[in-house]
Amino acid sequence: MKRRALLVAGGVFAGSFLGERAARAVVQWPMFEWEKQRGFFPPGVGVMVPPPLAVYGDGEAYADAAAHRYLPAGEAEALRTHAAQVLGKRADLRRRPGFEPPEDAPSERVRVRTADGHYLTAHLDGWGDGDPRHAFPVALHELYDHVQVLRRRVRADGTPWAADALLLVAVHLDADPGGSEPWPASVPVPDVRHDRPYHETKLAGAKARKVRRDLPRSDEDAGVWPSYRTPAGTFIAANWRYSLPHEW
Repeated sequence: MKRRALLVAGGVFAGSFLGERAARAVVQWPMFEWEKQRGFFPPGVGVMVPPPLAVYGDGEAYADAAAHRYLPAGEAEALRTHAAQVLGKRADLRRRPGFEPPEDAPSERVRVRTADGHYLTAHLDGWGDGDPRHAFPVALHELYDHVQVLRRRVRADGTPWAADALLLVAVHLDADPGGSEPWPASVPVPDVRHDRPYHETKLAGAKARKVRRDLPRSDEDAGVWPSYRTPAGTFIAANWRYSLPHEW
């Protein structure tokens, strides 16, 4: 299970940090990953969305950075084979003419490691909404259904995922939105300001634990991030999510 030396599964500490060089050496990338890529977004929209599904070579699967479990070897291999077959055919990735994604659709990336160790990658904006207009070919719909079955199973039967590693996201606010709390002294103030309104920080170990303890997390669906007043008198909104092993 250990891809880094510091993991917390179900809230239970499961290791200790390796040195920086050793830690990088043991990183393993997912065999299959579906992620929704987002850049800057306004305060209150939500935290960076974690990969809806990531499956590593040993069969350990993570759904929404919220739960994880090991898939039987046959199921993990079936997903790899299915994804490689679909992503390896350009015709299976083309939208029907005139069915471009909405401008506000998240940029979605699906990738799979083939049997020879190479990656096949497809950028499928709007794929994650189920493609109600049927803009994508049938093959992509079948892959989507396959992925969703596994994702739901991991969420339902897996172990809650709580790592000593997280992504902290902060945005600068031009004014006090009301109800702002003082920024906790235990956490360094993110480097956000009027001319640099967005900042991401990857934290692990004791620093991550301080964020977990002192910065409440807003659910992605809540629509509003917690807001804070910094010692300098500026206002920021901040939120965080747990990181997956390859994101540390």
